[in-house]
Amino acid sequence: MNTKNILLIALIALISNACSDDDLFQVPATSLSDETILTSKETANTVLMGAYAQTGDYRYLTIGEISLDVMGNDIKITDGAYGFSTYNWLMYAYNYIQYPRTVDGWWSAYAAYLWRYAYRAIDQANLLINNADKLPAGCEDIVAQAYGIRAYNFLNLYHLFCPAYTAAGDAGQGLFLRLTSGSADGNNVPRSNLRESLSQIIADFTYAYQNCTSTSNYFINKTNTALLLARTYLDMGDYENAQKYAEAACANFDGTNLMSKEEYQSGFNTANSEWLWAFNFVPETSNIYASIPSFYHAATFKDPASTFGTEDYGSKVTYDYLAANAVDWMTGYSTVRITWSFAALYGKDDCRALFPFYIDEKDGLFTSKYSSKGSLGIADYPMARTAEAYLIEAECLVRKNNPKALEVLNALQSKRGGTLSTEASIDEVWKERRRELYGEGFALPDIKRLQKPLERTGDEHWTNVKNLPPNNPRMMFPIPLDELDYNKNATSADQNEYWRN
Repeated sequence: MNTKNILLIALIALISNACSDDDLFQVPATSLSDETILTSKETANTVLMGAYAQTGDYRYLTIGEISLDVMGNDIKITDGAYGFSTYNWLMYAYNYIQYPRTVDGWWSAYAAYLWRYAYRAIDQANLLINNADKLPAGCEDIVAQAYGIRAYNFLNLYHLFCPAYTAAGDAGQGLFLRLTSGSADGNNVPRSNLRESLSQIIADFTYAYQNCTSTSNYFINKTNTALLLARTYLDMGDYENAQKYAEAACANFDGTNLMSKEEYQSGFNTANSEWLWAFNFVPETSNIYASIPSFYHAATFKDPASTFGTEDYGSKVTYDYLAANAVDWMTGYSTVRITWSFAALYGKDDCRALFPFYIDEKDGLFTSKYSSKGSLGIADYPMARTAEAYLIEAECLVRKNNPKALEVLNALQSKRGGTLSTEASIDEVWKERRRELYGEGFALPDIKRLQKPLERTGDEHWTNVKNLPPNNPRMMFPIPLDELDYNKNATSADQNEYWRN
């Protein structure tokens, strides 16, 4: 991301933070008139960079992505008993007790933060989409990216706040589809059903796919939008279209377009050719302690070869900043842990088993999948990777009883040094999705989409919520009460079932 774009992100973030915190009736995202915004390509791009900035805000991207993983089976938050305070971050998501309004500090009700920043990004995208015909020549790709950003945020809200379409069907409770920018009337939209919601997401991604001309993997482009379309169609159980767009995003499935073992083991911090869309955090935009690497990464061994998975998945170390041992500490919050049962899903040569050590066996394993470029939080974050296309392709082939599914699955496993599958099944693909995509926000969406129960290995989890049946209403965040209080077209029935009084 170039210096101009960094400055534009900083500018729009400052403007946005100066706006009202009201979830619904905000000052228009730029605090400038439409006439001013639409006078040049540069000002239009400023609005687009604002939409990206809101999408990457730590109160949304960090909290949302990690929540979707710690609400699954394989990743947990430390209980604070072994030298690392939980800082209350993400405990309430892991423990399935997020509230629709603050009960015990902001961390008990950050559904409101997720909601606010998603809709701020959507509002800024709407400003461009609604005024596309007034923009000067040369803004076509800016508008196309705006459609993509709006669709991504609607899709993310779907994963966080809605039931799975594969379970609830067309009539399930969907999104508040805000499609106009900045006005009170535009915010008073009813809650749509899932068919309307997902159809809008598909329409927006399709526009981006057909009209994007950017090739940078730091921005919405044709290739990453194809993968996002495949992801959405998979959510809908439309496997024909999911396969179609997975193949549009991935030219072949022979392993040659996947990152090397060395690249995977380097600690995700720099986009490479496998990363179809990466969010770029630089010193001017990084959240430092509130960054995603801060929650995952604590340290590495000074000998890089010792940092990665072994048959025993790590060794016991002493937590001591000053210890003259083999460990380099770069401690953030460092509260995310990997369960031993999840680590056992990897073969001893699998490069993805990035679980170098533990402090106390009961607290689980650290992971070094995420790291920083020298300073904490300075890192790229993967929003879409080619490996996901492999897994979508494999699942779609399984559902068609096509024997090539095993070939695609094994191409990915072979590249990672994993144990090759002997058969392809939905459960085998799901297991491979867990191994490949952990820490990237897929755990809970996959459980919901596949209508799986939550099954946490009891002695590894401190939470009381260790098992939930498929399609359980607790698998959705509550709709923030400000939405229900101030949206004139919302009613108490729009609250997600588990959270209704």
